[in-house]
Amino acid sequence: MMTTLTPNTIATIVTQTLQQCHFTTGFTFRSPAITVTGPYCINQLGSALNELGAKHVLLVADKMVWQLGLTASCEIAIRLAGLTLTLFTDIQGEPDSELVAKGIGILNESGADFVLGLGGGSALDTAKAIAVLGDYNGALTEFKVGGLASRHVGLGAIPTTAGTGSEATDITVIKDVINNIKVPIKGPALVPDLALLDPALMLGVPSHITAATGIDTLTHAIEAYTSRHSNPLAQAYAYHSIEMVVKALPTAVGCGDDMDMRLSMAIAAYKAGLSFSNAGLGLVHAISHQVGAFYHIPHGVANAILLPYVMVFNRLCCENTYAEIAKALGVDRDMMTPRERCQAAILKVRQLISDLGLPSSLAEFNVNPSDFSVIAEQAMSDICLAGTPRQVNATQIVTLLEQALVGDLRMED
Repeated sequence: MMTTLTPNTIATIVTQTLQQCHFTTGFTFRSPAITVTGPYCINQLGSALNELGAKHVLLVADKMVWQLGLTASCEIAIRLAGLTLTLFTDIQGEPDSELVAKGIGILNESGADFVLGLGGGSALDTAKAIAVLGDYNGALTEFKVGGLASRHVGLGAIPTTAGTGSEATDITVIKDVINNIKVPIKGPALVPDLALLDPALMLGVPSHITAATGIDTLTHAIEAYTSRHSNPLAQAYAYHSIEMVVKALPTAVGCGDDMDMRLSMAIAAYKAGLSFSNAGLGLVHAISHQVGAFYHIPHGVANAILLPYVMVFNRLCCENTYAEIAKALGVDRDMMTPRERCQAAILKVRQLISDLGLPSSLAEFNVNPSDFSVIAEQAMSDICLAGTPRQVNATQIVTLLEQALVGDLRMED
């Protein structure tokens, strides 16, 4: 028996079908509502907070940043704007679930309506987690970030290092103390309302930290550019970030009081953050999160070790995109083939890492190869793996870790 559909039923079916379609030629791009940049722009913090309607600010800062007095100008700007201030300065090392729970308790007790992170990636990631996790009591691995309206407090970020790009991203990484793993949490509510980039706050960063965080920026940009979920806007930001890192990072490491190079690195980190937040990352970060949790290797250092090995692995699918990156890195030549440009890009990245004094292998750390199979399985479940341009399995990840342990880059064709 044939059923006759009414016009209203047909319209409903068509509407529901269109709503469920995912058009591959379009993309969504998110960024902070307000971004303030420039030397000593911390003085504009109060007016930006007023513009966002803040009344009571919970300032989340690295303990060392607070002890060095770097929060002072921030505190003054907040109070001069007539806002109430509560301090939380317990961040030491990479953030974990216990630290975030403590911060949420302070947020609830204070009644603050705006969470402002100040410091390195740890402080910014902690602030973001405090702002979105609220009263959630479940497993960290099961937490899902809601839309913008799900965050009931304002959120801002002021980096004192140029690396994580957390001031622009929709992601935070928190160590789950119970399971001893790093958990990336991603969602639109994690994009800060305010990002403030003041290179004056970065002048005292030690050279080895400047180097590691700078390579973190480079890794973000390269992985975002080659991500299978990338888009033209994300690639544009990533490409220009790579250009800026290559030009500015050596001077920022070797001459840390160069304000112009510090500003360039701050903007490069921000651009890379915008890029990977909207395009995703890849295999470097999927492995790095696990290696960092297992062996307490700083995130930027882990990325520096792994990036060249993963680039060699990915070149099967990324020869042309790495050839494009070669131009941003300044190593392409007119007579080069795409393969030669690809190879030149990988070698330039490894040379830069070496020039900055960062390790080229895992051999410097107390690494146990018997852990590699567990690390590989955890990496296969990491959220960042979704963007990797070449499909990978756990056995291949173990091989990459073994190569990184002995420093065998295997550049031969």
